[in-house]
Amino acid sequence: MKKLFKLTAPAIILLAISSNTLAIDTGSSFPDGYFKLTTQFRESKGECLEGNQVKGSMNGAAFMDKCQNVTGQLWKATPAGNGYFKLTTQFRESKDECLEGNQVKGSMNGAAFMDKCQNVTGQLWKATPAGNGYFKLTTQFRESKDECLEGNQVKGSMNGAAFMDKCQNVTGQLWKFK
Repeated sequence: MKKLFKLTAPAIILLAISSNTLAIDTGSSFPDGYFKLTTQFRESKGECLEGNQVKGSMNGAAFMDKCQNVTGQLWKATPAGNGYFKLTTQFRESKDECLEGNQVKGSMNGAAFMDKCQNVTGQLWKATPAGNGYFKLTTQFRESKDECLEGNQVKGSMNGAAFMDKCQNVTGQLWKFK
């Protein structure tokens, strides 16, 4: 005699998760541990978000670059309270530098950049599900202005820099964790 089991929604979800899937904390939309970030726009080109050093060649701007096995492309989300997270790279973590989302017409021309980790709203990030495994990334500082992080092409108008722009239904604002 065969026994039949009734599968609950949590059991079905557990069955659907493969060993290659990143673990995502149910209290957030960011994965645990280190992960890479790519946009739907640049994913097929094999480009990932990289965090530069504060006084580096791009003045600390985070930028899209060929996905590589480098510590500047390994991101970590650390809870900062109220559903927000600080984003650091393995490369700049020991220097206590976090990703900051600047205002569109700000001093960095809207570019997201690495800066000393501080208790500022521009460094408090939220990942909001956008469907099909993608997320929109916003900061507490710019969410009331409806601005999202956008990943530009390497040789694009912003020289590959990731930047804050009006949230739109564009592939450059749809981020995936790898």
